[in-house]
Amino acid sequence: MQKVLKKGLTFILLLAVLSVSLFTVACGKKIEESNDEGGQAAPVEVYAPDGAPALSLAKFIADNENFGTGADFNYHIVSASDIGAALNKGSGDIVVAPVNLASKLYKANGYKMAAVVTHGNLYIMAKEDLTLNDLVGKVVGVVNIANVPGLTFKALLDKNGIAYEESDTAVEGKVALKGYNDGSELIPALKKNVVTVGLLPEPAANRLTAIAEGYKYAIDIQESFGSYPQAVLMVKSGLIEKYPNMISAIRLKFDGAAEYIEENVETAVTAVNGALAEGLTPSLTTANLNATVIENCKIYWQDGASAKEDVSRYIEMIRAIVPASANVPEDDFYI
Repeated sequence: MQKVLKKGLTFILLLAVLSVSLFTVACGKKIEESNDEGGQAAPVEVYAPDGAPALSLAKFIADNENFGTGADFNYHIVSASDIGAALNKGSGDIVVAPVNLASKLYKANGYKMAAVVTHGNLYIMAKEDLTLNDLVGKVVGVVNIANVPGLTFKALLDKNGIAYEESDTAVEGKVALKGYNDGSELIPALKKNVVTVGLLPEPAANRLTAIAEGYKYAIDIQESFGSYPQAVLMVKSGLIEKYPNMISAIRLKFDGAAEYIEENVETAVTAVNGALAEGLTPSLTTANLNATVIENCKIYWQDGASAKEDVSRYIEMIRAIVPASANVPEDDFYI
C-alpha cells in the first residue's frame, strides 16, 4: 500500500514539474514572439537624406505610419553626406540612400533594395540660359560631388565629350567642378557669387531662386541625360522576415505620395523638418514647395525587380568614371 502511495505521489510530482516546465516554455515563446520587453515590438529606425528622398517619406512621417506592423517608426532626416553612416553602421532598419552607396554598403548589415523612390532631380542653376558646352571655362559648384549628383553630372559631360576636372578655379578648355557637401553650403556660395553656376537637386534648386535674385533653371540634367535611379529604399533582411507584409504595405501607401505633398504642403514640410537632425538647415519651406518643384522631385515607386536593368546600366556608367564609386550589385541586392 505504501509503495502504491509513493508511486502515485511521485507521478503527481512529475506531472506538476512537467506542467510548470511546459508553462515556462509557452510563456517564454509568447514573450519571444512579442519581440521585446513588455510585449512591445522593437522600434523601426528610418533614415533619409534631406531633400527629395526625405520628401518621399513626408506622408508616412505625418501619419505616424507603421504599415500594420504594430511597431513605432522613428524617422531621421540627415544630411546627404551622413546617410552612408546609417547603412554602414546598420543604425537604420530602413534607409533611403543614393543607389551607388547602397550598392557598396548593403552586404555588411544585410540590406535589400525594395524600390527606387526618386528618379533624377538635378538642375544647373545660373543667371543666364546655358548649354553644356557653355560651361567650358566656367567653375560649376557641384553638390555632393563624390556621390550621385557629381557622378551623374560627370557621366553627362563624358557622354557629350566635354572635358572636366575638379578645381576651385577656372580651367581653360574644361569645366571646373568645385565640390560642396550639400545645398546648405552651395546655396550661400551662389548667393554671394563665390560661384555663379551650380548643380543642385530639387527642392534646393527652387529655394535658391527664392533667396538669390536672378537665378533660374539653366539646364535640366534629366532632359539631357534621361531618367536614372537616384535614391533607393533599402530594408534590412531581418525586418522583412519579421514583417513579411510590410513591403507590400509600403508600396500601396506610396501610391499618391507626390499628390499628398501637393495637397498638404504645410503638413509635409512640418513633418519632414520635424525629423531633421540637430543643426541641419532645412531645404524645405512652404514657400519653395509648389506643384512644379514636387513634379521635379520625381517621387514614385519602382519595384526593385523592374528597376534592375536601370540600376545596372546607371552603375556601369558611374563606375566608368570612378570604379570605386559603386559596386556591381549581385542578385542578393534586390528583394
